[in-house]
Amino acid sequence: MIPFAETLGELLAFRARENASQTVYRFLPDGERESHSLTFARLDLEVRALASRLAEHAAPGERALILAPDSADFIRAFLACQYANVIAVPIYPPMPFDARRGTASLRAIAQDCAPTVVLFAGPGGYERFIRDSSPELAALTWIGAGEVDESRAGFLPVPADPAGISFLQYTSGSTASPKGVMVGHRALLAQERLLHEIGDFSQDSVIVSWLPLFHDMGLIGNVLLALYAGCQAVLMPPLTFVQQPVRWLRAISAYRATVSGGPNFAYELCVRRVPVQDRQGLDLSSLRAAFNGAEPVRASTLEAFTAAYAPHGFDPRALYPCYGLAEVTLMATGSPVGGGPVTLDVHLDALQEGRLVPGGGHRIVGSGRPGPRRRLEIVDPETCLPVRPGHVGEIWVAGPDVTDGYWGRPQESAEVFGARLTGTSEGPFLRTGDLGVVHDGELFVSGRLKDLIIVGGRNHYPQDLESTAETAHPMVRRGCVAAFGDAPLVVVAEVKPAVTEEQLAQVGPAVRTAVAAGHGVQVDKIVLIAAGTMPKTSSGKLQRRACRAAYESGTLTAAVPAPQLEGAS
Repeated sequence: MIPFAETLGELLAFRARENASQTVYRFLPDGERESHSLTFARLDLEVRALASRLAEHAAPGERALILAPDSADFIRAFLACQYANVIAVPIYPPMPFDARRGTASLRAIAQDCAPTVVLFAGPGGYERFIRDSSPELAALTWIGAGEVDESRAGFLPVPADPAGISFLQYTSGSTASPKGVMVGHRALLAQERLLHEIGDFSQDSVIVSWLPLFHDMGLIGNVLLALYAGCQAVLMPPLTFVQQPVRWLRAISAYRATVSGGPNFAYELCVRRVPVQDRQGLDLSSLRAAFNGAEPVRASTLEAFTAAYAPHGFDPRALYPCYGLAEVTLMATGSPVGGGPVTLDVHLDALQEGRLVPGGGHRIVGSGRPGPRRRLEIVDPETCLPVRPGHVGEIWVAGPDVTDGYWGRPQESAEVFGARLTGTSEGPFLRTGDLGVVHDGELFVSGRLKDLIIVGGRNHYPQDLESTAETAHPMVRRGCVAAFGDAPLVVVAEVKPAVTEEQLAQVGPAVRTAVAAGHGVQVDKIVLIAAGTMPKTSSGKLQRRACRAAYESGTLTAAVPAPQLEGAS
């Protein structure tokens, strides 16, 4: 049954009544063994108990930071905010090994949204570590999200305005000036409806996810989608996947998952870091939708994953490239499941001039079509007029799941969320800041407007240069290259830990030669950095602008040759 609800709190209450004994979440804390599960009824009880404590310290509309690992504690805290009518602010929990950067980001977010409460959970000493990092944070009320007092489970949810804000999603931008996207109840439920329709969900659907829960893809596309669809989600922490990618595949196989996915790099890891012998016994035939989004989708990755796992039941028609951003809640374009990806060979030189001309040798992957109730326009970012068919422009979107703007930034919100086509009253549209082109109804995303590299009057998309650079030498780490700037053009590349002095000397010239041959541009500066030091989001997405900032401030970690054993040749 599709729920009738106007807020997320109403949705949870509906499921607790209608599907009380049905399991909604299963937890695999080590990525392999199930520690426990929650039914809708038990989830409702635990959320009410925590919401009772939260409501004693935070009034409706106030903000609560959520600092909890990817576990039942996080879900309980997030949903308790909905029952208490408090605006949830999920945040990546800073860890002691990354204390300086993590706590700086946390303090900036807290300063921006002015919370009154912190809902926390974590290992012993974690609360003290965070409190000691900031007197301002220490002064807030701290409530343990892992403690369930069943005597409080009679709490009655505080009514929420359907036009109000459910939570703030802070984007992966500047640490010094974070932007909180205001995700309203209406936009959130409109997005869940879209995902439910496109994915053809039922209560028999099974989601498997390793994605971080504080991030929109993990939270909205997995945790809350299970709540909306009345199905179950099997959840493991991101680190368990990164350590051993085969754990994700084994969970899909064991739980007969129908839906799962992640950024493109996740599929790359499953090809490169899962030995053939570890694939034995996998059965991926249940998977109907393997979504791929949040970063550029590569045709070579889709082909390699299919070749590796088709012998284990994987149907390539399940591959589901999609496009989205926090400002549209999650997904902006996709297609009905089962159709497989759309790829197109185009002329690279024409694409660099802003035109899509089929027939060349440069392969691009489509990101689907606008779904129901979605309008999409490709617009000249300077004139705000629609571009001619087949031309690249800024992607503008409209629909009921477009969010309410940025917290405390009315002027920027008006500029980004209130765009109108020149000479018309059509709008408002969300200006995504992304570039793309539509061909036969399919959206092809070409890059970020702000990241565009212009050399000799031609547009170069950084991901194209990065893809070429990372295959220029075997010691360059895949998915760990950033290209930026046009005067000078800089390429930053991670090298593998085992790199020798001789190999290190070869990498720079190899990258410079490959980029010149493939794109006709000269790289002015090549910086080789140590493995594992490229700035990335918690979900593994490359942070190109953070890399550029680190380059400009001189804080990148230079690569050094691996120590050689004495007497080794």
